[in-house]
Amino acid sequence: MFNENAITMNNIKTAFSVKDLENLSGIKAHTIRIWEKRYSIFSPDRNENNIRSYNSEDLLKLLNITFLNNFGYKISKISSMTDEDMNGLVKQIYSSKNSASLAISSFKYAMFNFDTALFHETYNKLLETKTFQEIFYDVFIPLLEEIGLLWQTSTLKPIHEHFISSLIRQKLYTVIEEAQQK
Repeated sequence: MFNENAITMNNIKTAFSVKDLENLSGIKAHTIRIWEKRYSIFSPDRNENNIRSYNSEDLLKLLNITFLNNFGYKISKISSMTDEDMNGLVKQIYSSKNSASLAISSFKYAMFNFDTALFHETYNKLLETKTFQEIFYDVFIPLLEEIGLLWQTSTLKPIHEHFISSLIRQKLYTVIEEAQQK
């Protein structure tokens, strides 16, 4: 069983390279750099060698930008939005369009921040419109496949994968137990 008390700040990834952002969002590093320069979307920290370092808020923003971009919004329009407007639009599209894509982004964000509340909130929102079987096949399986690639490219630490897989396992156990009681 996962022990949340065993997590230390050393295990939480709070700084991301542009390659990490590419791996997590699917947006090429070159494109992220162009968006950064042209639209001032991010203001990453830079080390003495001028290498960019992004924080978890930058990651969340990029995941929202990617989501909106995938739904046809142009980067020029997205970049002019406030974070609150962007979040509101993502939620609006989420409720009327593709919940699986946003759920995967939310689960990834929850994973990197060890945010069990966000995991449960996202899961419960999905349950409003999907069965567990649909969530499992449409969201959890693609999420775990993506996490495998992120682990393979050293974008995340094993503890991130253990965290999210433990939460998914808990949901699976609950559904199995409920089915056995019927």
